[in-house]
Amino acid sequence: MEASMKDAKDLKAKIEKILPKKLSGVFECYGFNMEELLTPLKWKPIVLIIGNYSSGKSTFINEFIEKDIQRTGQAPTDDSFTIITAPSEEESPGDILGSTLVADETLPFGSLRRFGEKLLSHLVMKKIQCEKLKDIAIIDTPGMLDSVTEQDRGYDFLGVIGELARLADLIVLMFDPHKAGTIKETYKALRTTLPASSDEDRVLFVMNRIDECENVEDLVRAYGTLCWNLSQMTGRKDIPRIYLTYAKIPGKAIPKEFEVWEKERQELKKAILGAPRMRLFHMIQEVDKAARELALVIKAMKRFKELFLKRMKAFLRSLGITGILAFLLGDLAMNLLTGYPSEPFILSLATGTLSFNNFLWPLIWLLLVVAGGSVYFQKFTFPRFVKYCTTNLDSLVKLDSAYERDLWQRVRSKVLDLLERDARRQIWVRHKRNLAKVEKFIKKDLQSFYERVRRF
Repeated sequence: MEASMKDAKDLKAKIEKILPKKLSGVFECYGFNMEELLTPLKWKPIVLIIGNYSSGKSTFINEFIEKDIQRTGQAPTDDSFTIITAPSEEESPGDILGSTLVADETLPFGSLRRFGEKLLSHLVMKKIQCEKLKDIAIIDTPGMLDSVTEQDRGYDFLGVIGELARLADLIVLMFDPHKAGTIKETYKALRTTLPASSDEDRVLFVMNRIDECENVEDLVRAYGTLCWNLSQMTGRKDIPRIYLTYAKIPGKAIPKEFEVWEKERQELKKAILGAPRMRLFHMIQEVDKAARELALVIKAMKRFKELFLKRMKAFLRSLGITGILAFLLGDLAMNLLTGYPSEPFILSLATGTLSFNNFLWPLIWLLLVVAGGSVYFQKFTFPRFVKYCTTNLDSLVKLDSAYERDLWQRVRSKVLDLLERDARRQIWVRHKRNLAKVEKFIKKDLQSFYERVRRF
């Protein structure tokens, strides 16, 4: 585990050095927050444990760290988000309250401040002496409930879960045989929150407390129910692996037929201890995704600029023709209507009596057409063009794969925001040069990161 942690730290340092150096200006140009991308790279690898109330999350954590740190029980026993880790060499064991956590810039939890003071009073970090937690942190969460609203908790619970999932390198989602996936908040988390915040390969599904089944037949029924519910919640027919486990509690005997799952218990613990290695893939995935999302936004803006220049070219052609006609015939129309000027430009040109004075009104008419055309373009043509592009947003990019289509859905709103808020400035941005920078980063630097990870 130590070697993996060192590798993660080395890769983190390299990403933090190269990414801002090569792409910070491009990120800023298109409204991407590089600090938000780099935030999950701060601090230690994180394991987030979520699940139904009384699914055994706290009991599992206590067994894993071999200390009775978290309260346990059949009913909901803990309404706090608890970050458990070991102190560094220069630190002492103890608790750190939520208001201090979100203010510490060396930690990645500053984004939780936006969920309000109510959350901060339900957020704590416990630093304990534990060798297993030297290089990882475990976050225990309040159990998910039925028929609960933001007003009931005082903060956006699923929003907090989503933010922690974005930071986490591994997510353990726990169920128990008695409530095999039927909790309303669990459904929303699986259906919406986790897919928006994390990749599927970071989520482990666990059926805990299997020793409470009366027999193997009872366990099979509970397992089948969970598989069915997961297919409904995820919308997928292929069910991911579900770890079957139980907690070893002193004085409590485990039915002999359930001891065959001891191997899965150890595999689950090994997966948690492997969080530093998951950090490597997490870092690369996030940087890869951000770079490709940025490339899609630039492609959309590049296409917007190309369409604008095409529209502008057609408008200037029409304006040029109108300007020439106004220059040649404007004062002639005035002469026919008012008798002034006495000698229009076109007649002077035809009779060979052209003088400097004959240019005055043609030039005035030309300037009036140019000025009027400019105002018309600014007030009517350009807004209509922007509205056309925002209405037909999907036509701005060519999507060659399902992966690109997924990325586009993530950044589509950002493109829409850029067009509605900053369309005029985007016309002057050198999108082609910016796209070349991002594509070079993807093909060269990002691939070097992948090659490095593959060697670990």
